[in-house]
Amino acid sequence: MRVSVSTCLLALAHLRTTLALNGALLRQIGELADQGLLPDGTPMAPVTSPDTSDTSSLMAIASTNDDLSSASLLSSPPSDDDDLPIRPEYVELPLDNFASDGDYSYYGTFFNRYWVNSRFYKPGGPVFLYDFGEADAGTGAQMRLRNGSGFFREMVERYQGVGIVWEHRFYGNSTPEPINTNTPPEAFRFLTTSQALADVDRFAWQFSRPEIPHDLTPKSTPWIFIGGSYPGMRAAFMRDKYPSTIFAGYASSAPTQAHIDMSSYFEVIWDGLQNAGFGNCTRDLQAVVRWVDGMLERNETAAEVKEMFLGKGASGNSNGGFADALTVVFAVWQSYGVEGGWYSLRGLCDHMGTDPDAKGRDGERGVVSGREGWARRKGAEWSARRWASWRGWVDMVNMYMGTECSGEAEVEGKCELDRPFADPSMIAWTWQYCTEWGYLQSANLGPKQLLSKHNSLFHQREICHRQFPAALPEWPLVTRTNQRFGGWDLRPANVYWTGGEYDPWRTLSPLSNGVRVKMTTRAPKCNEEPKRGEVFGYLLPGAMHCFDFRAKDVWPGAVRARAYFTDALDEWLKCWRPGRGRGRGGRG
Repeated sequence: MRVSVSTCLLALAHLRTTLALNGALLRQIGELADQGLLPDGTPMAPVTSPDTSDTSSLMAIASTNDDLSSASLLSSPPSDDDDLPIRPEYVELPLDNFASDGDYSYYGTFFNRYWVNSRFYKPGGPVFLYDFGEADAGTGAQMRLRNGSGFFREMVERYQGVGIVWEHRFYGNSTPEPINTNTPPEAFRFLTTSQALADVDRFAWQFSRPEIPHDLTPKSTPWIFIGGSYPGMRAAFMRDKYPSTIFAGYASSAPTQAHIDMSSYFEVIWDGLQNAGFGNCTRDLQAVVRWVDGMLERNETAAEVKEMFLGKGASGNSNGGFADALTVVFAVWQSYGVEGGWYSLRGLCDHMGTDPDAKGRDGERGVVSGREGWARRKGAEWSARRWASWRGWVDMVNMYMGTECSGEAEVEGKCELDRPFADPSMIAWTWQYCTEWGYLQSANLGPKQLLSKHNSLFHQREICHRQFPAALPEWPLVTRTNQRFGGWDLRPANVYWTGGEYDPWRTLSPLSNGVRVKMTTRAPKCNEEPKRGEVFGYLLPGAMHCFDFRAKDVWPGAVRARAYFTDALDEWLKCWRPGRGRGRGGRG
């Protein structure tokens, strides 16, 4: 099942954001990557320079498809299962799952969206729940449930079970009220990880299907929770907090440790670029951001460098906002590494690494730098101007940051970088990380620096408070979060962990190099926690974020990674017994 290019492009046009805070857009891009598609919806393949009108073409396509929305991404094409898409369903849930007096009606209810594929079910089969996390699940539900080459549908069929795609509260159509820049902060009071976990527990114990005359609740059917990234964290949390509801969990690329300073994100990208043979590029990128920092020290030169990179009208942005714009070159690393089509690190690195005016030994123009890059020989300003002249650069900033920067010295653009987020999913995720999780992707100052020093922790905190003035703790409450959920030390029974060698999120997962544990692919016995100092998991060589969820023709190593889980699940399911009572989880 492939996706129409126009629909994918439209989704990118509707879900603009910045890498500095990650979130909804990168999850959408990850869903495309899992199916072997680039961010523009085309199949992964060697890329050549596009027509110079690439982003204007993107917007033109979007404007001619006003009847579509980002929620239609991946949901409309025919599949190899059925001719008709799976219809969404809704369950009514209380906003406050932890009402002290048991009066769940006091704060009201909302309707949570989900999708079900039961066509493969045979009596005794498990229920598999794929958690979509911090994004509109309508974008990927059809792909996960209907695509025959996708791992989730394949797993549901293998075990003759029921497949569910679950949408997280406050995302997509699972919101108690519309979310936009005018939504009052108090509306997000019940957007917490604990409340969202309790939603799944409550749903599981009332789940049924009219076409299946068997009890599908956890009392009579094993439930398996599967997720990657934040949903991967939730897979482990659900098994830990609700062991009588969730029998087993698959936690892919799950950064369970809440942490304020996540500058380590870019340390991993540096290492990955070095491993991929782009050491010259890392040195040039570093030289440029340090030169930029020097230019930003004085108002006159600050205005000059901002307009050099983004065109007339960019000089009014704060230094931090401009530093945010420079980070978009790393936007697709976690899903594609140096690849990702024309808007990729490879595209920028190849451009910066080539001197178009120099002549090679054969007399032709265009010489590629050596291992040290060009900045060391030609100066950082030369490399900065190469960066700024890359044809994909300004288009990329406009696409991810929702701006209309001109990139031209004589053309005034709409280039405001210091605005609150407007995308509903990004607003909701900003609330979550600014209150509970941290994950502030600040500059990794030091020998592996890739970001401007103005992308500081304090700037990242300002972004939180810009979105929700006077409504947030001074800093995210990460200590409380780790006490509640376990952080790096979380080791529930019947949970399998994976990660990518160059996944920037691995540093906050139990598979981190900083966590002194032994990783083993030998599964513990059913309902037994791993031995002290061990974690049942697998690190995918050369991989990035959630690469084990990819189709086998996209990342062959994903098959091996998933096999460790299914082999374990084969054994674990032998010990499952019906008749367990409902579990109780922690409070919000």
